[in-house]
Amino acid sequence: MPACAAVLQQHRQQQQHARPQAPQLPSLVPQLRQLSASRHICNSTAAKAPVIKPKWDTETARRALASLAEEPTEFARGVEVLDSIVKVYTVYSRPDYFLPWQNHPKRESTGTGFVIRDRLLLTNAHVVADQTYVTVKRHGSGTKYRADVVGVGHDVDLALLTVEDEAFWEGSEEGGPMKPLQLGDVPQLQEQVLVVGYPTGGDNTSITSGVVSRVEVTQYVHAASHLMAIQIDAAINPGNSGGPALRGDVVVGVAFQNLPHADNIGYIIPLPVVRRFLSEVMLYGHYRGFCSLGIVFQTMDNPHLRRALGMAAHQSGVMINRIQPTTSTAQVLRKGDVLMEFDGVAIANDGTVHFRARERIFFTSLITLKPTGSTARVKVLRGGSVLEYDLQLDPLQTLVPVHKYDQLPSYFIYAGLVFVPLSRPYLHEYGDDWMSNSPRRLVDKALNTHH
Repeated sequence: MPACAAVLQQHRQQQQHARPQAPQLPSLVPQLRQLSASRHICNSTAAKAPVIKPKWDTETARRALASLAEEPTEFARGVEVLDSIVKVYTVYSRPDYFLPWQNHPKRESTGTGFVIRDRLLLTNAHVVADQTYVTVKRHGSGTKYRADVVGVGHDVDLALLTVEDEAFWEGSEEGGPMKPLQLGDVPQLQEQVLVVGYPTGGDNTSITSGVVSRVEVTQYVHAASHLMAIQIDAAINPGNSGGPALRGDVVVGVAFQNLPHADNIGYIIPLPVVRRFLSEVMLYGHYRGFCSLGIVFQTMDNPHLRRALGMAAHQSGVMINRIQPTTSTAQVLRKGDVLMEFDGVAIANDGTVHFRARERIFFTSLITLKPTGSTARVKVLRGGSVLEYDLQLDPLQTLVPVHKYDQLPSYFIYAGLVFVPLSRPYLHEYGDDWMSNSPRRLVDKALNTHH
């Protein structure tokens, strides 16, 4: 049974507790980074496949998503690239978790999207989260067209849109038919990229230039997940969200967030994450979530700890401290096991694996890129013996949800008391400093309850 919070709410200064407007471009909040650094949780925030079909599972969505099964035969080149990048206008209304029978006032935001298939646009999930009405406008056009959300993955901050109006795709004064952009690979370090979008401060297309600084596992602020991301030094501002990062005419990432209080440190979603999202939607008709082992672990940098566990000089890995009992991992692995290899890839004592020449990345990136329902071979050290197991990988579900976008809150009224399930969105109603302002017992359950 989910933990519940009892709320006796009188109509008092709603503005005092109302959650501020969500930024159009997520920033890496320092408190969340400190929280994620305090313990290594193996991506346990993904949600299981919903029992009820998503609200965007319609005939329109099925027709649009059918194009994912076929690779485009022709891509935009040269000036055609700008014609395939659109501005997204969203009217949204966030639920009020203190008064769950009503929503906060409607607000408007803008973002960017681009064509990836015939009649299919890709943008960020936070651009269309909790949307009530979405419109898009082509480059150089003065006409807005109604768009429908046909797929969304909040954990990976990606969403798919389609437009039924044929005039939007064919164009007239806009410059002709829209062609999909070609999807590339992960760019190399110091490689130059261009970020194209519609940042605030103007209504026309903006192009900024930068280089790839590093590739690492980073927190996706929109859903507090930890996935592979690319850091670049090109300016990414509110409104750039969902815009392509280009190397020539080829897309190498999707702009989605920046680092606050820093100069030109932005992040783009790499193509392996994008392709994982697209393949999931193509296979199931909706995004189920990324995979996880459901373990809490610690690094093995301490040589005394390695000796105490009987590790040889050539052996390395991370020690499992806790396993979520609802996972298939709990039936195989044990607390105190040293996870040495994942799918044949050796894990270093600091938790990283080989990525490219002279580059390393956190080993959880290997897990999150695996298809749901697939198996992985792991090697562990237990009691001085090396053991190998095959594990089935699936998305996990936490007791206290980290996000509940595109959902109306559930509640129960009894004798003047309003009961609501405990969730992070409920705690966020206490403001930006919710970890200090909300009840300590609820914060403890939200942050430390994993099964």
